[in-house]
Amino acid sequence: MSSTTPIIPDLKGKRVLITGGSSGIGKAAAFSFDANNCKVAILGRRLERLDAVSKQLKHGVSIVADLTKEEDMKRAVKETIEKLGGLDILINSGGASTGLPGDDEAAFIAEFKLHVTGNLTLIKAAEEELIKNKGSVVNISSAIAIMPAVGFLTYGVAKAAQDKLTRDLAFQYAPKGVRFNSLLPGVINTELYDGMAEAKGVPKADLMAGLGTTHPLGRVAEPEEVAAAIVFLASNAASFITGVNLLVDGGMTLGYWFNKG
Repeated sequence: MSSTTPIIPDLKGKRVLITGGSSGIGKAAAFSFDANNCKVAILGRRLERLDAVSKQLKHGVSIVADLTKEEDMKRAVKETIEKLGGLDILINSGGASTGLPGDDEAAFIAEFKLHVTGNLTLIKAAEEELIKNKGSVVNISSAIAIMPAVGFLTYGVAKAAQDKLTRDLAFQYAPKGVRFNSLLPGVINTELYDGMAEAKGVPKADLMAGLGTTHPLGRVAEPEEVAAAIVFLASNAASFITGVNLLVDGGMTLGYWFNKG
């Protein structure tokens, strides 16, 4: 358990589904919910990677599914409910980017399918169970949703749409007792940057140090720091919080680099 992991007693026994749970923020969230004695299902495309994480959890299961396939999403929710005995919390953290180059129609459609319609399909599949249990949904967005970033046009626009989706769903489902919030992280020290460092021919530590200078706090975040915010928003500690797009970005979006002397 990380020193940043909040322990919230009312989370004990909650059933949690986490997309993208085999790495990065999703993996950190899985361990954080596990530390809170939740039953956790992690969803991804590769069973061996999922099992490497789920087998370390006290009550963990692996769900193999593709976020871009509607039938997979419906099956994944059904399988989760069967294996965990229900569903209380949904964490949409899967899919960093499609990786498609350019800004043509195909690139936009691919990103929207992954981050907007894919999330919505999963939410709709879980709707009945979430309403029954007065559940909570946390969508993982990105600080790029509100700030320009070269090379991330389609991803940033899709994430901005995802944040709008979060707020609209929060309004729609509030009378039914289901809360929707999203987190917008800055740069997080995940496996994603291993390949980037290799491509640039620099040590990952040097890459992270350079990216850290774009944050007023002077560093990038660890996945566990984002997971702590996820656990809080998903729990009854945040029982009167819904429709929030919460920045967890170390001040990155404050325009810090413009003001450095």
